[in-house]
Amino acid sequence: MKVIMHNSVSLDGSLLEFAVDMAAHYRIARSFRAGIHLIGSNTALAGLKMFHKRLPPEQEKDLRRPKASAKLPLWVIPDSDGKLKGKLHVLRQSGFCRDVAILTTSATPKGYLRYLTERGYDWHYMGNGPIDYAHAFEVLAREYRARVVMSDSGPTLNDILLNAGLVDEISLLVHPHIVGAGRFALFAGVKNEIALKLAKSRTIAGKSWLLFRVASPRRGK
Repeated sequence: MKVIMHNSVSLDGSLLEFAVDMAAHYRIARSFRAGIHLIGSNTALAGLKMFHKRLPPEQEKDLRRPKASAKLPLWVIPDSDGKLKGKLHVLRQSGFCRDVAILTTSATPKGYLRYLTERGYDWHYMGNGPIDYAHAFEVLAREYRARVVMSDSGPTLNDILLNAGLVDEISLLVHPHIVGAGRFALFAGVKNEIALKLAKSRTIAGKSWLLFRVASPRRGK
């Protein structure tokens, strides 16, 4: 399984406080043809707040899996705390995914598991403590026959994947903007040096798209 990390950043590596070219961001994302998009729960919450002043209420149709195109990606969200309880229907009906699946742990509230089960969301138990993403990717590859996973998330999840040696490629859409003061900087939590090789470099709508290959991913070993 190939794991691609995709982010839109300012010139100084911030993920916030500048206008992201969402059209270009998702045009690049679609080009990877990833069967699974891995999205952090905080990133999902931030997206809901960005696009909805008030979340639409859950309807009868939201209690069933949508009949979406198999060409759309499955959104997989690690959410052991149940932050997205009562909100997943908005993601499910967004039109950008075929459905949503959740990664859980022993800390996940039972009420959240009932909520997921009653509405037909897939959820996968990842054991005690922090999620082992190497194991998670093995499960996702087996359950969904996924060959490519794209992580479209914030620094917390992405840095976990990088520190575990699980990322094969890093895609950055660099915007001509300096935020300053290191606010919400990507890679701030990376613990060790990671060697990269530039694979592609293009100008897209006035931004620089850079695609790097990780020289030697460790696959969590």
